[in-house]
Amino acid sequence: MRLARIALPAATLTAALVLVAPLARADSGLKLHPSGFGTKSQAKWASKEGITDSNGKTNFALYFQKDTTTATFAAGVAVVNGIEGTPVSELTGLSWEWRDDGHCGAGAPRWNIRLQRADGTQYTVFLGCLAGVNVPDPTNLHWTIYTFNASAIQSAVLAAAGSPTDTIQSLAIVFDEGTDQGQGFVYLDNITVELNGTAKVFTGPSDNGS
Repeated sequence: MRLARIALPAATLTAALVLVAPLARADSGLKLHPSGFGTKSQAKWASKEGITDSNGKTNFALYFQKDTTTATFAAGVAVVNGIEGTPVSELTGLSWEWRDDGHCGAGAPRWNIRLQRADGTQYTVFLGCLAGVNVPDPTNLHWTIYTFNASAIQSAVLAAAGSPTDTIQSLAIVFDEGTDQGQGFVYLDNITVELNGTAKVFTGPSDNGS
């Protein structure tokens, strides 16, 4: 796998994410919304492709696709809503399980954490797949757990000249490395966002509730 940096300019990608992730807290619970933009690019829940679900036996996995070149303005995106306004110090963990037939690069799939400083300026922290601590899932063949703990998240914030008191404006998984970088797709499962040690795990669309 070729190590790649960010495929799209941060300012341009942020503008695109605003279209799929309004910065308003709808309720107190976290919800995961797959979407995407551009040619041959998408994110969606795919049945019969994942690990056993928390609800039912549909075995969903979150599928990301970018079946075009990396330079093309396109991406599969999954946005976590309900976290906006939270101090980044309360984000104590991020993880997913990756299926080994898909792409895992330095730039995608990745967590995008959009943050705002006390003076109102905004910036984005990127946590790419290859940078995560990875451990093979002992009970599910072909799946590997990729984790960013609180220390890794805060280190990335400080490296971007940020502060633990900065507030989260948006949180998303972005897949924007295309077929010139790798497979052009990836399956993720057990997507986990941990706030103050309490984990919300997404195994399928039903985990958004009603």
